[in-house]
Parts: sequence; C-alpha cells; structure tokens
Amino acid sequence: MTYEVIQLELDDIMDLRVHVLRKGTPVAHAHYAEDSYADVVHFGIYENSLVVATSTWFLKECPEKLGALSMQLKGMAVSTSLQTHGLGKKIIERGIQHAHDNAAVLIWARARDSALGFYERCEFEVRGAGFIDEPTNMPHHIVVREILL
Repeated sequence: MTYEVIQLELDDIMDLRVHVLRKGTPVAHAHYAEDSYADVVHFGIYENSLVVATSTWFLKECPEKLGALSMQLKGMAVSTSLQTHGLGKKIIERGIQHAHDNAAVLIWARARDSALGFYERCEFEVRGAGFIDEPTNMPHHIVVREILL
C-alpha cells in the first residue's frame, strides 16, 4: 500500500495521539499548548479512513542550540500495528521539508527514551541529560537534526 502524508486538523489526529502517546500514562488527554500556535501544522497518514500516523510541527527555539531558527516536532505517533513499516520516517521526511520551507536550520524533539533508536535511524542526535517528562512520567532526551537550506 502507498501511504501519503497530508496536512490534517487537530481533531483528526487526537484519537491516535491519545491511543499511542498516553497509553500506560497517568494522563488521558494529549492536548499541547503549542496546538494553539499560529504556525502549528499537523501531518498525518490515513489508512481505511483512520489516521494511522501523525506529528505536529511549529517554530520553537531548541534548548540545546539557542539562537538557531528551529522547528520542534511533537506528538509523533504511529499506530502500534504499523510501527516498523516506514510511516514514521515518511512523516519525518515531510516535516523536514516543512522546516526547510520555513527556513529552519534545526529540528528537535523531546523524545521518549524508548523511541531513541527510531530518531537515530532518522539522523537525529541525542543531546544533553535525560529527564522525566510530564505528564507521561517517562524518561526522555532532547534529539536534534540539523538540516541544510
């Protein structure tokens, strides 16, 4: 099957965010303050009328590289049954294009430690000390990827 990454609305992606990113955590919602940013963009992939992969992108300075025009990736989620099928990489590639189109030179995320291998395969580097992220209560690290303009 050929998967296409398209821009979606927040309501379209929320069920997948909650299902994947809040499973086993003390919080049942997946709303982010950044969802209200004027430049926020949500990308996703549909399969059989269901969103099966998503991510959210917006301009925000990276704490590991202050001063660089940076875009943050947040809410990266792929349906559990489709993880390892390349959908996450397709979403990242579309986000990189979006960042490039907005003159960002760096992409970054607050990545769960359990997902660090995925980000490293997508050419992100782990930076800084780990931390426990609220509201998930899970260990995270900052990951960054520089992009060429």
